[in-house]
Amino acid sequence: MATRCHGPAVVGEHAPTLRRRELAARLRALRHESGKTIEEVARELLCSPTKISRIETGRRGAVLRDVRDLCRLYDVSPAEQEQLMSLARASKERAWWQGYDIGATYRTLIGLESAATAISDYQPTAIPGLLQTPDYARALIEGAGERRTQEIDEQVKLRINRQRILDRPDPPYVSFILDEAATRRLVGGHEVMAEQLDALLAACERPHISLQVLDFEAGAHPGLPGSFGIVEIEESPASSIVFVEGHHGDFYLEGSVDLKRFRRIFDQLRSIALSPKNSVDFIAAVRDRIRPPEHS
Repeated sequence: MATRCHGPAVVGEHAPTLRRRELAARLRALRHESGKTIEEVARELLCSPTKISRIETGRRGAVLRDVRDLCRLYDVSPAEQEQLMSLARASKERAWWQGYDIGATYRTLIGLESAATAISDYQPTAIPGLLQTPDYARALIEGAGERRTQEIDEQVKLRINRQRILDRPDPPYVSFILDEAATRRLVGGHEVMAEQLDALLAACERPHISLQVLDFEAGAHPGLPGSFGIVEIEESPASSIVFVEGHHGDFYLEGSVDLKRFRRIFDQLRSIALSPKNSVDFIAAVRDRIRPPEHS
């Protein structure tokens, strides 16, 4: 029987998405070590190659029977099989976001955010979701149209619940870069926007948050194509992703080349954006100009 050591199972709290991806990575590594192809494994297990591929990429959860059969095929030790079975059980735990009607890509993002140790978020047109006030979020979602009132209520609740990761005892370190346009667009009107900018200023006082504004004077820059976020997980680097948003749908990238490219882009944006201190002054000045007279 082969003996292998891939490290202990990930045991972070409330992260079934992370556990599913950790399990997927370890099953993929075991197959590579066995020298078997996906097609050969599928023939042995009497299933489709697509099923094995989706299990190995974390896009499909592995049931206990799948894990047991794969462990037997790869001849893993009893101790490692129990670790993998534990990951499979943990990946099936119900997470708070599973009660919402959201797509698989967004669900993956929220799941990995819950286990993140660092997040880098660039937004060219709107305030980042992790920093939005309820009124701002509602106005933004309503502005997008095509949603009923109940759906809007649910989406606002979801967006605010995402922000709980910032209140964890061990919150991720989050670096935000937002374009000047995001601070000036009057989403929800003067009062809502002024309160939103107040919330940004309050966030800047938190030690695990860095916020920089990319002002118009920066000119052309590598972030012009659109928004993106990088979710980093120190205990499971293979689960780090780049989340890209767009009108044609959201998607995530997880290859090392893509991660390296977007990290480089984010570093470039950070180098040309206003410093955190100057960004605070900038946001305060914008807020003072748009605040309704009765609140002056």
